[in-house]
Amino acid sequence: MTKNDQPRFVGIGLRPRTGKLLGGYALIAMHGWFVVKLTLPSQTGLVEPLVGFAALTGLVASACFFLGTYGSLARASETTLDERELASRNRAYFSAFRYIVLMSFVGGIIPDLLASFFNFELSVGILQNFILLMFATALVLPGFLIARSEREFTD
Repeated sequence: MTKNDQPRFVGIGLRPRTGKLLGGYALIAMHGWFVVKLTLPSQTGLVEPLVGFAALTGLVASACFFLGTYGSLARASETTLDERELASRNRAYFSAFRYIVLMSFVGGIIPDLLASFFNFELSVGILQNFILLMFATALVLPGFLIARSEREFTD
């Protein structure tokens, strides 16, 4: 590194394929956990620990992905990125922003519609689970979209 180079970001080294797999697992595990937890009657035996395991591993995968190469790339300052990386990061953040806004809209509208049409209200626990899902998605989605757009170079 020369004296005028900016320091690069560091994190857990992930190749594009590994980043796609880890980020995809984190997103699928967390979304699957929420949907299954929402539809499961409580205390259903073996299924409940499996759903809890999916949530736990999804959160750990989210944290590992956030600390990895693509999470670091997603949160790197503009001075450490070249033009291609900056354009890719901006596209990923805009796409993630649209998805999170859609999640917020659905999370705000669906409970009100259920309450008004069916006289059914979602519990505070379900809404807390939804907020946890939104948090994990916001951690992973920008970096996952960057990893998805990367090409794997073979020698």
